[in-house]
Amino acid sequence: MQLLEEDLRILECPDYQTYLKNSITTQDTRYLGHRLNGILLHQTGYQSLDRVAFESRRHEMGEMAFVAQGPNVNFSKNLVIKSQFLRELASRERPNQLGILSTIIFIRYRRGATELSGYIDFKAALKRVDVGGAGSLDWRAIFSGEQILCPSKFDLSFYNSQSDRATHRSSRNFRVMFDRVNGLVFQNVHDRKNIYPDPIMGDYGTNTTRSELESDVYDQVALYDHVVRKNY
Repeated sequence: MQLLEEDLRILECPDYQTYLKNSITTQDTRYLGHRLNGILLHQTGYQSLDRVAFESRRHEMGEMAFVAQGPNVNFSKNLVIKSQFLRELASRERPNQLGILSTIIFIRYRRGATELSGYIDFKAALKRVDVGGAGSLDWRAIFSGEQILCPSKFDLSFYNSQSDRATHRSSRNFRVMFDRVNGLVFQNVHDRKNIYPDPIMGDYGTNTTRSELESDVYDQVALYDHVVRKNY
């Protein structure tokens, strides 16, 4: 479900008074002389919802919150993010949702004696927010540091050292491929450009860069940022 800009504005307001205050424009203040006059005007339904309509619409969206938030809402918004890795992810959240950027996250994480590693399609993972759904993620908890983002069998690639098993899974944004020269390859389905994750090669593909980040939580973290060019 794609939300309208008005829906996004409502979802971001915790109450009706905040909604009214956010509805006031500079032009309103210029012509009406005071913000309070603007609030009183908008309260009548002028270019905004009245209280009943606001509460009804917000309640409706609240019932489908996880479905609605997937493609539209910035989960990292208004959070204090301490980790460099999570701050970097937050800066890429909106561009990935809009399809301007397509980021693959590489993680190596040690849980006791077991090493978990893999490649995560960031945009696809942002949509795995259904409550109780297989592979669902709580992105607010991840960005706030309450939960740890870890690759799983639902991602592009996943390896568990305890079971010594690797799984690979294409997503809506990337096809997982292999070739004799480059090994593991991810092809962006929107512009058909290949991403080569092997750091030894140094060439990660057209319009693709790799950034390795320091982390106190993970053994290794790297971000592959692919600028999507659909016209060529």
